[in-house]
Parts: sequence; structure tokens; C-alpha cells
Amino acid sequence: MRTYDIGGVTVDRRTLIRLGGVAALAAVPATGLLSGCAFSGGDDGNGSAGAGTRSAKNPLGVKEDAPVEFFNFEGGYGKDWPKIDTTLYRGRFPRAKVTINGGQQLKQQLQPRFVGGNPPDLTATNDLDLPALVQQGQLMPLDQLLQAPSFDTPGKTVAQTLLPGVTTFGTLDGKIYAHPYVDGMSGIWYSQPLLDQHGWQYPHTWDEMMALCAKIKAAGIAPWTYQGKYPGYIVNPMLNIALKAAGMELGRTIDNLAPNAWKDPALLATATRFHELAAKGYLLEGTTGLTHTQAQTYWAQRKAVFIPCGSWLENELGDIAPKDLGMTVNSPPSLSANEKMPFEAVQVNVGGDFAVPTKAKNPLGGMELLRIMLSKQACADFTKRTSELVVVDGYADNLSLSSALKSRRAAVKLAGSNLISLPHYQTWYPAMSKAIEDATSALMGLQITPADWVTRCQQAADTTAKDSTIHKFHA
Repeated sequence: MRTYDIGGVTVDRRTLIRLGGVAALAAVPATGLLSGCAFSGGDDGNGSAGAGTRSAKNPLGVKEDAPVEFFNFEGGYGKDWPKIDTTLYRGRFPRAKVTINGGQQLKQQLQPRFVGGNPPDLTATNDLDLPALVQQGQLMPLDQLLQAPSFDTPGKTVAQTLLPGVTTFGTLDGKIYAHPYVDGMSGIWYSQPLLDQHGWQYPHTWDEMMALCAKIKAAGIAPWTYQGKYPGYIVNPMLNIALKAAGMELGRTIDNLAPNAWKDPALLATATRFHELAAKGYLLEGTTGLTHTQAQTYWAQRKAVFIPCGSWLENELGDIAPKDLGMTVNSPPSLSANEKMPFEAVQVNVGGDFAVPTKAKNPLGGMELLRIMLSKQACADFTKRTSELVVVDGYADNLSLSSALKSRRAAVKLAGSNLISLPHYQTWYPAMSKAIEDATSALMGLQITPADWVTRCQQAADTTAKDSTIHKFHA
């Protein structure tokens, strides 16, 4: 997952999401959460709460009076969205105490608890190094959850209520350890009313984009801005554009650390175009030093026309966004009109993952809470609170949607089967991801050339490939 900043923390691409690739979706450290540490404490991994009696209303066999703790990532979606989930849990298990804790620096907050053997029963995974946790046996596979009946869709299992392909985003070494939640999308955002006011059309190719940028600059508006202090935001559309040109096989080549993968002509051409944005003065002044909130606020104030971001943008802006902003998202312009994938191909960001720690006191309770979170009732409440969609199929069909959500759904509909999932290296290899982000900062700051950027990215991949201490994954 490439990485994205949400609420001040860089997350994987698959979100958030992945940053997924996630995930999507805070500077993810070069070293793993528990790298070099032997975990200790806790019990045999089955949880100290024990199990209750399985029934139609309790298919996982949760002990009905056992406390359960959820650790929330308090970023772009805030603190309040889990209230419906805990209310539904208490309704099913009235004798259980449900606790919600959280923060924005999950690595720092949870590392002592993983090491001490007392992690929460269900946790967001933002800022955590999933490969390191999996390799150390700290997370439970979620097969039992997926095979359980849906909380409020009779006749279907949890897995059968999900959008196609969702669970692949949380899968490592053939097992799903982190369940995606947010059905996000990343792209280029703009105000449709602003474009209409000036008679501008959203460009489908980069030649059209550069021609439009000249007109925008002449009108006294900055064509582009981005979240400069968190370069994962600009890496994301760069990879998106390169994959549209070269095809999804390029992503698999990158993830498999293939020699010269980063020297693909599509990546060099994309880097050249983004370098040109900076060289021609098409970035809002000071963009490379802006935080995510600063850049997004300036964009909402119409000081810049285009900004790359994930679909959490609407909720994160909140009241900062004028009511007449008309937030609209589209796929980044293509390098040319003749490519492996059409302009309409969009990048999906399945992310906002949740995991059940092996050493949790009540892991079955954690799974049950996640089962509730994946119910139609809970998903509808989440969307109303956050203006974000969830990975459950069909639940939002009758909801009243904002202009931003409508544009997202329209873009995905136009894309059809042309959905882009960015490479997983940002989740799998945090140190490599950080090196590529640093190179991208230098590129956009005009400190290096596009050719230099390609070289530095390839060097980061080669270093990872040669390091025998790093567990390798395969796409």
C-alpha cells in the first residue's frame, strides 16, 4: 500500500488504505513494529476469556460476559463512528463491558502491549507493520469470521456479503490477517462549479492537463497542490498513471522486486510529467512544505484547482469545505490516448483494516465486534457519519449521498472492470516505501531529475531484494 496521511499519520494504501494497497492507507517506520523483539507474556494465544455456547445469535461462541476492547485509529473518521457497533454488541451481550480506546500513533501506543502480551481484542492496523506482526505470530487468521453467518443478512456468510476481491487486500502468505473496511477510491479532486465557472473541462490526457494548467495559472489560480510533507499522496497518482499506461503486470513486477522494474518507460514518463508540474510553476507556492490539512484547506478555498487524495477527503475537510464546493473526483489523466487501460480506470483503495491479536484476552469478542461492524446497519451508520463507503455490497443503495460520494460511485461505474489496485510494496516493505517517498519529495522539489528518481527507486528495490533479513512476499 503506498502510504497516505490520514489525520496526521501515514497509513498503508489499502486506505486507507492502501494504503493499502492499501492500504490504502503517518511515516511508516523503516523497521517493523516488533522487529528484533521476541514477544512475551499473555497466554497460549486462545484468549483468557474462554468461549461461550455457540448458537444462531452467537455463531462464534463468544463468552457473553467477557469484556471486549476495541482500539480505534482516531484519524480522518474521528472518534464517534464506532458507537453503533458497541451499541449493537451490548444489545447482543448486555453483561459484557465494551471499551473503546484509540489514538493516532498506534505503533507507539500498541508496541508495549504486543510485547507484554496484552493487546486489545480488535485493533485498527494504521501505522502497524503487518508483515512483522504476522511473521511473529501476533495476529490471528480471520477465516472463522468470514465463514460465520452475516449479522443482519440472513442466509449469507460474512464473506458472501462483501464486495468481490475485498479480502485479497488483507492477505499475507495465503491467509487473511487484516480485514479491510473502507471501500475507498483515490484520484484527482476538483470543484466542478469552479471548472464550470471558467468553462474548463477536466483533462483526460497529460497534454490536455498541461494546456489547462497554463490557462489556470493565467487566471491567477494555482493549478495544483498536494500534501507535500507526506509524499505518499503524490506517489499514489504517479503509480496509478504508470499502471494505466503499462498494465497491472507492472505492479506485480514492482512487488516481486524484479530487476529494473522501476526503469519501465511508463514510470519515467510519469515522473517527467510530475516534474514538469513543478518546473513550470504549476504548484501552489510552498506546496512541498504543506501538511495534509494545510494543502487540503487551501484547495477547499479554491486557491488551487487540483489535489490528489483518497476518498476520506470530504470527511476530513468537514466544515472547512464551502457548501457550494461541489467536490468531484476523477481518474488521473492518462499519459496518452492509447494505453493498456482506458482513462476511466480508477484506483480503488480498500483499506482501514482491522485485526484480532493472537494474545488478546477475548479474541472471539474482537471477531464478533468486527462481524457487527460488517453488518448493513453498522455500515450505513458509518457512511452517514463519515461520507465514506464500506466493503459490504449493496448497503448504500438507498442512502442519500453527497456530491463527492455521487462522483465516486459514478467514476467506479464508468470504470467497470477497469479497477486499479496499486502495488503492495508499501505495506510489505516499509523501508523501501520510505526511500521511494523521499525520492519523490526530491523530484517535486526539483532537486533531482526524473531519471534520478527512477534510479533511486530501483536502488531501494534492489536493496530490499538483496536483504536476506527481510521476508519476501510474492504477487
